[in-house]
Amino acid sequence: MIKAKKALQTILKHALPLGTEKIAIEDTLGRVLAENIYSDIAIPPFDRSAMDGFAINSKDQSKFFEIIEDIPAGKVPNKKIKLGQCARIMTGAMLPEGADRVIMVEHTKQATKNKMQVTKKSQKSNVSKKGEDIKVGQLILKKGTKIRPQEAAMLATVGQTKVKILRQPRVAVISTGSELVEPKQKPKAGQIRNSNASMLLLQLKRQGINGQYLGIARDNFVATRKLIQKGLKQADILLLSGGVSVGDYDFVKEVLGSCGVKIHFNKVAIKPGKPTVFGSKGKKLVFGLPGNPVSVLVIFELFVVSALDKIVGRQTKSQFRKMKLLKDFSRRDIKREQYYPVKIKLEKPATERRGFLVVPLEFHGSAHMQALTEADGIMQINEGVKNLKRGTMVNVRPI
Repeated sequence: MIKAKKALQTILKHALPLGTEKIAIEDTLGRVLAENIYSDIAIPPFDRSAMDGFAINSKDQSKFFEIIEDIPAGKVPNKKIKLGQCARIMTGAMLPEGADRVIMVEHTKQATKNKMQVTKKSQKSNVSKKGEDIKVGQLILKKGTKIRPQEAAMLATVGQTKVKILRQPRVAVISTGSELVEPKQKPKAGQIRNSNASMLLLQLKRQGINGQYLGIARDNFVATRKLIQKGLKQADILLLSGGVSVGDYDFVKEVLGSCGVKIHFNKVAIKPGKPTVFGSKGKKLVFGLPGNPVSVLVIFELFVVSALDKIVGRQTKSQFRKMKLLKDFSRRDIKREQYYPVKIKLEKPATERRGFLVVPLEFHGSAHMQALTEADGIMQINEGVKNLKRGTMVNVRPI
């Protein structure tokens, strides 16, 4: 049985990039650049007004100015500014020749129909100079950058409508067990609805991946092997739930071996999630998750998310946060590291330095999915720890 830390190290060792692809910027949210991006233009592309006002020559000390032109944003000025002259200009509009300062409209008043009077002097130019933000050819986004809406805006600004990004893995989901029926069916005696597939597909979607559901593998070698072979052919990552314990009908490990999958570990010293299998076939990864839904959720969050981050180039950071335990906690089994559902609350009174408090929920074990619907996070309890006192700082992963 392998420790959780060692299990994660093993998974990350085999989670390798899958190449690159070019996609439209509107599809890049959360994806990672596989190339450096350079600007093809200066930003701003011309000297432009930073506010609504009147464009003048800064050397002009006149109090009254003749308004010779109106310049809205998008218009190229037609006239050159001379001493005693100005142009009414809008925010973002191009400065006319001869002008290098904008007097904000609040510092002026209309003297006559075609004249402006300065009511308050200022030395501010109120002008954004050409190229003051970005020069032509300047590196604006580095390879490895995760794309958010603001990065997408910069890509659009420099005309990069399609960009090279690290390819996302194709992920297939299989549930195993003859007792399972699909959610739309009403279970008969001895049957239960398949909840793991729906949960895994949404967990994948939360990671920006549309998983492919391949169905339920019944408890026989041939049926299970057929679906696993299909998954290995179509996907880069195969997620199986159930069939990885030690019962007579739990032969997923045997089937994986027959399909050429090398098993790297088949038990992890955590609770819930002990009977977790991880294997690989070339660059393809296989996760054999336990059958109980809480175990599936926990193992996905701890291991699968980290593997996905590594493959697509996202920085793998600890998802755990230090939070204060609001009441005493005790457990009986201390042989394994445990992950326990908790409610997260904001500390009172409302101060700038207030932190988060966690309250352990009533939890009956790895099949008690209802407890997870009330949970905001899972609390880590280290191996050998039996009691945690109120006020103890604990590691919590929001879910």
